[in-house]
Amino acid sequence: MVHQQDSLELKGGLRQGDPLSPFLFLLVMEGLNNMLKTANTNGWLRGFDVANDGKESLEVTHLQYADDTLIFCGAEEEQLRYLRVILVLFEGISGLHINWRKSFLYPINEVHNMEALNIFLGGQVGALPTTYLGMPLGAKSMSKEIWSSVIEKCEKKLARWKGQYLSLGGRVTLINSVLDAMPTYMMSLFPIPVGVTDRLDRIRRKFLWQGNKDRKGYC
Repeated sequence: MVHQQDSLELKGGLRQGDPLSPFLFLLVMEGLNNMLKTANTNGWLRGFDVANDGKESLEVTHLQYADDTLIFCGAEEEQLRYLRVILVLFEGISGLHINWRKSFLYPINEVHNMEALNIFLGGQVGALPTTYLGMPLGAKSMSKEIWSSVIEKCEKKLARWKGQYLSLGGRVTLINSVLDAMPTYMMSLFPIPVGVTDRLDRIRRKFLWQGNKDRKGYC
């Protein structure tokens, strides 16, 4: 699996912030999408099957979000050579520059020749789990450790809010609009453990009834 994090940058042309830039960028990235699809159709790159019931199958070779691109392929030198050629051709045709220093090669399961395979791309060798679009990619779904960052963000928010004199209604609004929304994104992919729910409830309850007071508040 190849992850190119924030790896596509405009070399020239439109100025940064131009409202036309995102639309042109999407058109260009559609070209990369078609190149990878063609490589998969010709058997040069192989992704992974997410559905295969014998009659129909769905093979995923890449995922794109803005300037982040995930490419899935086999741990074979031939496939990585084809991938390197595709990316170099994409650079030459589109005028976009791929930042190889920010590109990572992540092994899935056991891959013993990672250093040799990485020579073809020249990026860095990463390890799972890692963070991608705010999600712990490759983490165990029921692990409590993936929720540590959510709890830490909630506590940091409260540390700033406690310095402000907020009414009870203001604290209720912040809890409903901010604290409740922070774990929602993670819950779209991972089930939240009961222990994490209890911890978040204690954090919200303490802030609601105590506010910025040092003494204990009463429910």
